Amino acid sequence: MKTRAEITKDAKRKLNAFWIVPVITVLVVYVLEALIIGMLNDSTLSSIFQVVITTIASVFTTTLFLNIAKNDDFDQVKFSWMKTSWMKVLKCIVYTLLLSLATTLIQYVAIYSGVLLSFVLGICITVIEVYLSFSLLVILDTDAPIIDAAKQSINLVQGNFWNIIVLGLSFIGWFILGILPLGLGLLWVLPYTGITFANYYLELKLYKPMI
Repeated sequence: MKTRAEITKDAKRKLNAFWIVPVITVLVVYVLEALIIGMLNDSTLSSIFQVVITTIASVFTTTLFLNIAKNDDFDQVKFSWMKTSWMKVLKCIVYTLLLSLATTLIQYVAIYSGVLLSFVLGICITVIEVYLSFSLLVILDTDAPIIDAAKQSINLVQGNFWNIIVLGLSFIGWFILGILPLGLGLLWVLPYTGITFANYYLELKLYKPMI
């Protein structure tokens, strides 16, 4: 199995080979997302719409990053690589809403708990999010049902929890550098991060039996 360094190096190589499409995609998608969310009012219904809009944006960008991660032959990357079925989009929306509801309920309990319990619940939320971090990739890659996608994600993360944490933390420096030039660097950092995690998902999928 490839090391984290090899996985990130491969992701950087694939991104640098065809950076124009992912960079333009991130710019357009997130500008549109910001404009739409900016027009919404501050209410519970608006919060739900924000989750839906953010998820839809994430589906198309993640689909592109996943296909770039699979691009071992270095074919020309096209905008059509974002294309996915609306059934997958719907599954991702339902999954994200359910996860948001669960974490919101835990956070609500934490507000009325003591400091220690709030800290423990915060850790629980982080652990849950890490174990489910590959769920959307599983849905987009295999079209698995929501429950099965969550199970597959947990299976992939088992034994690799701290590696995923370290991989995520390794991008902090990149995000700081990306923010400095008026945030323009994030147009490259975000695809780099997305392709790296898609790469890691594909690597784990290759070496761990799917349940």
